[in-house]
Amino acid sequence: AEYGDQMKLQVIVPFLFVLLYCATLSQSLNPLLKISKDKINVEPNVSALFDFIANQAQMTIKQLDGDRTRFPTQTHSYNYTGFNGWLTGSAGGWTCGFFASTMWELYNYTRDVTWKNNAIDWTEGIRKIQDDTGTHDVGFMVFYSFGHGYLLTGDQDYKTVTLTAAHSLSTRYNSIVGCTLSWNSPTGHFYVIIDNMMNLELLWWASKNGGDSKFFDMAVSHSDHMIRDCIKPDGSSYHLIDYSPENGTVLSKSNTPQGKPGGVWSRGQAWAIYGFTVSYRYSGYERYLETAQKAADYFISHLPSDHVPYWDFFAPGESRDSSAAAIAASAFIELSNYVKEPKASDYKTAALNIINSLSNDYLGKPDKTDAVIVHGTVGDGTGIDVSLPYADFYFSEALQRWTKLK
Repeated sequence: AEYGDQMKLQVIVPFLFVLLYCATLSQSLNPLLKISKDKINVEPNVSALFDFIANQAQMTIKQLDGDRTRFPTQTHSYNYTGFNGWLTGSAGGWTCGFFASTMWELYNYTRDVTWKNNAIDWTEGIRKIQDDTGTHDVGFMVFYSFGHGYLLTGDQDYKTVTLTAAHSLSTRYNSIVGCTLSWNSPTGHFYVIIDNMMNLELLWWASKNGGDSKFFDMAVSHSDHMIRDCIKPDGSSYHLIDYSPENGTVLSKSNTPQGKPGGVWSRGQAWAIYGFTVSYRYSGYERYLETAQKAADYFISHLPSDHVPYWDFFAPGESRDSSAAAIAASAFIELSNYVKEPKASDYKTAALNIINSLSNDYLGKPDKTDAVIVHGTVGDGTGIDVSLPYADFYFSEALQRWTKLK
């Protein structure tokens, strides 16, 4: 019997070793293979994920038939019958800069000139937006295309376009209110939404790169007003603040129309984390860092078990918003650079958990869609369970930032 047991061990142990080796090899060859939920804090395979992003971007270019005047906006809902390719719009839609910015991230990571040239092509289609004073989203549209292009190439023409766009945004600043106008508002109203914290980077950057020094003061004033009026004591945020343009008083505060009435819109919360982190990066003012941390801590403490929020934190069981997760992950990585331990590790862990969850359960299937990330939500009753181009960009940016933590 003892000899028989030894023989069994001689057979079983090598067999188990082979199984373990094959499993490890399979994981290395197929880095997008699902990982178990209790192993979520594993290092992401950034190279494989960028390969996947590149594949989806190539599919998108093919779908667009090379038309540099068309830009992804969103897809149909996830359960759409047939191939769920991008719906598109023209330059001027607030999301038009994200496809170019995703390709700039591909170039940044791979240094493949093909991605540089593709990014240039879809950046050029946005050039006319530099003079648009009718929207606050000139920041999203121009900084994420021309601005990112300038940061990677040093192209002086890109710098000029970005500075022109900053001037266009500055025309929406109201010194009585102390903010830049978000949505064009009816008489007697001045709408400012939390999303606008993101567009401030255009002003911050321009103030330090040859633009008017007043841009810095505008960005400071806007950020300060958002701390006072938009961020709640628990660190959550309102979506919309309605000011009086005559005297600057707050007329109302609301989580609608994007979020659930009385709730907390998760993407708006992600905008707050990212926006105040950027404000700290450019200004060094501790109040912005403190606000970014408050917003981040609220976000993290209200996440479900897979680390991807519902579209509103007060809507458990409803649709998720993967775009909010991607935005927050990227913001957490930058934020971790500005705080001490143990908070730095907390934010890195939060980012890693999100990246791995998105990589595990929220990647598009190439035979079904050319989007990178699935299961996003635009807002209350709109764009439910769709793919969104900004989810793809911020996921790419989060991966790029993760590599630089090493």
